[in-house]
This record gives sequence, C-alpha cells and structure tokens, in this order.
Amino acid sequence: MQVWQKERKEKLTELALVTHIVAYLITIGVLVMYESNPFSFMNAWIGLSFFTVAAIFIILDNFFLQRVDGKHTLLYWNIIKHTGLFIIITLVFSRHQGKYIDLIGVLYLLPVVLACITLGRLWGIAFAGISASAILTLNTTFNKFMSNQHFEVLLALSGILCLVAWFLGGIIDIEKRTTIQLAKMANQDELTGLANHRYFQEMLIWSVEEARRLNHPLSLIFFDIDFFKRYNNTYGHTQGDLLLHDIGKLLEKSLPPSAFLARYGGEEFAVILPKAKVNEANTLANELREAVLNHKFSGDVSQPYQKVTVSAGVANLPYHAKNKQELLEAADEALYSSKFTGRNRVRTYLAVLDRLSQTVDDSDKDLINSFKTLMTVINVKDRYTYGHSERVSHYAKLVGRLMGMDEKNLRLLEYGAFLHDVGKIEVPRELLNKNGSLTQEEWNIMRQHPSWGAEILKPSQALLPIIPMV
Repeated sequence: MQVWQKERKEKLTELALVTHIVAYLITIGVLVMYESNPFSFMNAWIGLSFFTVAAIFIILDNFFLQRVDGKHTLLYWNIIKHTGLFIIITLVFSRHQGKYIDLIGVLYLLPVVLACITLGRLWGIAFAGISASAILTLNTTFNKFMSNQHFEVLLALSGILCLVAWFLGGIIDIEKRTTIQLAKMANQDELTGLANHRYFQEMLIWSVEEARRLNHPLSLIFFDIDFFKRYNNTYGHTQGDLLLHDIGKLLEKSLPPSAFLARYGGEEFAVILPKAKVNEANTLANELREAVLNHKFSGDVSQPYQKVTVSAGVANLPYHAKNKQELLEAADEALYSSKFTGRNRVRTYLAVLDRLSQTVDDSDKDLINSFKTLMTVINVKDRYTYGHSERVSHYAKLVGRLMGMDEKNLRLLEYGAFLHDVGKIEVPRELLNKNGSLTQEEWNIMRQHPSWGAEILKPSQALLPIIPMV
C-alpha cells in the first residue's frame, strides 16, 4: 500500500469510526428522550443495556478497522455492524410501540448512510429497502388504524431512504473507481503494464524501512536489454516497444510472488526482493537472464548473439548498502560492470573490494571502505573509470590463471588491477572528460596519477604489495 493510500485509509477509518459513535449516541439519546420516566430502574437498565451493546460494537469496530486488512473479513464485519445498528433502532422503535414515527423512522437513515459509505451503492440500497420494510411493518403492527396521511408520510420516508442510498452510494462508487483509475495511471507504466519509476521509488523506500525494522536482508536487481538501441534502429521504435512489453511480461511471469517488478526507465527493469540474500538474488537473476536468453523474440537474429539478452546487476542491503540511495547506486554500478565486461551476465556490486575487505585485518577495513568511497567519487568524475577498472581486473585475473599463478598472487593481481587508477581522484574532472587532444601540460598531470595512487595506498599494510602495479 502506497503512502497516499495509507493516509486515505487512515482518514476514512477515523471518519467511519466517529460516525458510528455519533450514530449510536443519537439512537440511545432518542431512546432516553422519549421515555416517560427515563430515570426509573427499568428504563435505566434498558438504556444501560443499549449503551453496553453499542460500546461493544464500537470497540470491535476500532479493532477491525485498525488491525485487520483482509478484504472479505472487513466486508463481513461492516455488514454485521450495520445490521447491529439497524436492530438497535428497530428495538427502540418497538420500545415506543410505533409512536414518534416521524423522528424515530428517520434514525433508519443512519445504517443506510453508513452502508453506502463503507459498502457502496448496492448494499446501501439493500439496507434502505430493509429499513423501509421495517418502518411499514412495525407501524402497521402497532398502529392498525393508520390514516392515509400517516401512510403517505411513511411512504415518503421510505422513498427518501432509497433515494439517499442510490445517490450517496453512487457517489461513493464513482469515487472508488476514480481513485483506482488514478492510482493505476500514477503507478503503471503505460507500455509494459508494470509499475513505473515513481511507484518503484516509493516501494523501495517502504521495502528498505521494512527490512531495517524486521532486520531482514533486501536485494535489488537491475536488468538492462543488451544492444537495445541496435534493435530499435533495425526494426523501429514500434517493434522495440513490443520487445520491452514482451520482456516485461516474461520477467513478471518468472518472478516469485513476493518480488516487486518495475520498469525503471528506457530498457531497464528493476526487481525488489524482500528477505533475499545476495546468493539467492544472484541465482534468481541468472535464472531470469537465462529465461530471456532461451525465449524466442521477434527479430532476435539481428542481435550480436542472434538472441535477445539482458545484463543484470545485483546489490543487497545491508551487505552492500546502508540505505536506499546506496542500494540504488550499488545495483547501478553492478549493472554497469555487467554491461562493460561482456554483457549477457550477472554481476554483484564491487565484488573485488568486498572480497578484499574480508581478507585484510580489522585495522585495514576502514581504509578499504575509504577506497570504495574514492572509487565512487572517481566514478562520478569519470564514469569510464569504473568499467575500465573492472575490465582490467577481470582480464588480469584470467591472464594470471593462464600463467599458473597461485591464489594469493592472483588476489593481489586482481586488487592491483582494480585500484590502478585510484590516483585519478587528484585529476580535475575537466581533464578526465576533455574532448580532443591533451596539451603537453595536461599530459604531465595525467602521468602523475600512478604516483598519486601509490601515495593513497601506502597507509594500508595489506596493499603494499600491489603498489608497484599501480
């Protein structure tokens, strides 16, 4: 449930509860007001009995409205409580043996109005019909010699009950349908039928809060269609839109019920996985990647692998991030790494530095976290650096294996390759992103970044062996 829907429900719940309390008080007030001797023991006992029943209904009403979310349970409870109010009014009517029909009969408006508000037009009309029948039946029972004028008043009152139910219930039904339609328009991506970017952001905020509150993990997967621009250029945007729709439906069909799928934007999709650990999210991401790979899409032969493929990035809270923004950035970085290390694969966020932080002493872990921050800053200044560093790290490790290096030296090679550009933190953004050739002075600045990188890494004893690589 979204924030605005939750606020709307709370306000309607409060309004309905107060209205029921007032309705019971009015009914009991009429009962007492028209007693010839309201302070007699019998009348006091009857009034107390009515008040007790009303109090029980109000307490139960508060419980069901605040604590119960089941649609059918709330439906049954609303029917029961409106019926209870109807019975109490009927008992008041019977108590006075049909007297004061003009006033007491009007009390039947209360269950009719409340039924319209909480149940809609059909139930409102049903309660109006039952109330009209009760008015005519009870009045006929207690007033056998009824004048035509009196009968006309009763018919008019019955007609008013039905008219109120039809009109008010209609307004309520229109409001409900309009709210649902507006929510759909605000939350749904028109092309794929999935949740849109705005709704995804709201759900991610709520999911992160729930994960923290319950101390549960939360995973986020980003998917990006490989070579989608090429597909669009080959077949046109209409066919590209159809591909987006088909992939969205395929992902939706393959996800567990607890997952939340959204179109993040362009050719990207996002999946929120409550209670999912890193390995579970990684496994699911690979299953979804293979589902897309093995599916036959129109025009897939034009793609580089003669298949439509997706790349995926996985991040986890609290393993990779502490809050929503960090989780988004981690998943985005992982996706970027996946795209620039070959596509059609799943990558987990900053696997290199995470593995490094697990192998160093506690005294060096803060430094490793600082390096993560440095890489994030460099990535903001020069987006190419992260993809480049990941690729160098990946291929350096492959070459090291072919050379027969042992695991210890392979790890050092991987770390050195990943951090070889850390000195770019000292290079101005304008220089890193300059279009065209560099001047001699600019080249001199760029050539210093390995030395700056070595100086940055020196405080960490665990990283001293990789300084020559940097």
